[in-house]
Order: sequence, then structure tokens, then C-alpha cells
Amino acid sequence: MELALFYYTLLMLLLSILVAAVCLSAYLVSHKKTTLFLSIAFAFYFFDVALVFQDEFIMRSTQQALPSLYMFVRSLASVVTGGGFITAFWVLVCDYLGESRRALLVVPPVVFAVASVAMLVVIPDGENQRFWFWTMHQFYMYWILLYAGYRFVKQKDEAERARLWRHRVIYLAAWVLSLGILVEDAAFFLFLDIPSFTIGPLIFTTERNYAENLLLLVIGIAAVRDCFRMLSLRFERPPAQGGSKRQEQQIVENLNVFATRHKLSQREREVLYLILIGKDNQNIASEMSLALSTVKVHVHNILKKTGSASRQELIQDFWKMS
Repeated sequence: MELALFYYTLLMLLLSILVAAVCLSAYLVSHKKTTLFLSIAFAFYFFDVALVFQDEFIMRSTQQALPSLYMFVRSLASVVTGGGFITAFWVLVCDYLGESRRALLVVPPVVFAVASVAMLVVIPDGENQRFWFWTMHQFYMYWILLYAGYRFVKQKDEAERARLWRHRVIYLAAWVLSLGILVEDAAFFLFLDIPSFTIGPLIFTTERNYAENLLLLVIGIAAVRDCFRMLSLRFERPPAQGGSKRQEQQIVENLNVFATRHKLSQREREVLYLILIGKDNQNIASEMSLALSTVKVHVHNILKKTGSASRQELIQDFWKMS
């Protein structure tokens, strides 16, 4: 059983670093910040899981139970690694929702860190302390999910709501599995008086939480899927006229959201679409039955409203958001 658990932990480490690498590759191609935040999140999770090996090494080296001082320092390390990957998700959600208020970005991770350390200092050492310490991680996750849900409910723009609604499955899965993490921790720390038990090939202990692993696996699969899709799209130049249906579908799905954020008029949205599918000003003028000078004015206004220095930068900014 211990050998199976060893390889299970290795698998989680491998999946974490694989997802981090794929997301980093997508970021280097697209410069889309959400992929960078995902890469950072899974890199932190890699080290969070690796701490389990550290505990096993110390125990087998000393042939003794882990001392209180070591557990305190180890818990502080968990605040950094666990808080790191949750904070990366928090920043990702804020970026995806267009939230840029610095106080809102900074306060949740600070509250998490202070509350976690408080649990270690205020509550006496024991199972009750461990439960409340790890529960701070779950409260942080619940905050992220509640905030995302609040923003969806308050969102009035139909295009933005449609964009958020596409992620409803992973949102619901995150809620279910996050609650599962809390239940699993409560069972071990508060109700069961045994260090571990087995169900088939699974060994349940206080140091491993299968609901948490499954949550990261679900997020990782979704992230890798989106990154592979992104890597398949041409980013350095606009899709050629008559390009793939997948590229055109991506443009249609995200055009209204991009245009709404930058307050583009309906006519400017139509011009933007033609820019994105690779048409120059003359072709746009012919397509829309407009004078070339009128098209140039629309293009100039689009660049000004989006803060882009050129058509190429405009296209890259669009794909970063998509």
C-alpha cells in the first residue's frame, strides 16, 4: 500500500509540473496573463505536494515523531506554497473578470496569511489546530468562488455573462470538491481517532487529501486543453482569410466582450472583425461599401480606444483576452 501511495504522490508531482510547463509555453506564445498565473499556481502546488516527501524523509531519518518546532516551520512553508497556488488562482480570476483594484487583489492573500499564522499561535498544538489551519486554505478558496459567482450575478452585459457561463461546469466542480476537502479534513482531524485507513488501493491520511488532488486535476485538465487550443492558433500574425473555423469561432465568441470592454461602436466592431480575419483597409472598404478614408478613421478610433500602437498589437491584445 505504501508503494502505491508513493507512486500516486509522484504522479501528482508529475502532473503539476507538466501543467505548469504547458501553461508557461502558452504564455510565451500568447502573452496571455491567465496562462502565466496558471503556470505559477501549479508550480506552487508542485512544491506543496513535495513537502510530503520532506516529512517522510525526516521521520525515517530520525526514527521519531516530527517535533513541534519542525511542524511549526513546516506549517509556515505550507502557508507559502499553499497560499501561493491559491493566490495565483485569485489573481487569475481578477484578471479574467477585469478587476484591477489593488486593494482587492492584495487584501485576501494578506488575510489568509495572517489568519493561518494566527491558527498556529492561538490554538494549542493538536488535531484541532491542524484542522483550523488547513481550513484557512478552504476559506480562501470559498472567497474566490463566492466573488466569481457574485460578479456573474451582478454582470449586466450579455456578452460578458455568456463568456463567464461557459465555465459553469468547472465552477460547480470547484465548489463540490472544495467542500469535499473540508469534509475530508474534518473527518480526520475532528472525528476519527486513527492516523490512517485504507479503502481498496487508497490510503487516507491527514497529510493527503484526495478531494484536493482531484480538484487540481480537474483544473489542470481544463488548463492544458485550453493551452493546446491556444498554441494551435497562429498568434504572431492574424488568421489568413478563409482560415480555420476554429479561429473564426474564437473571434466570434470573444469579439463582443473585447468590444464592450473598450467601448467600441457597432460599426467599429464590424471593422474589428474584418481586421481580425486578416483584411486590409482597402478590402474592408469594399466589404462594407465604405470610403477608404472612412475605414481609416474607424481603424484609428479602434486603435485609440484599445490603446494599441498598431494593427498587429491590436490583434495580439485580442488573442491575449480570448
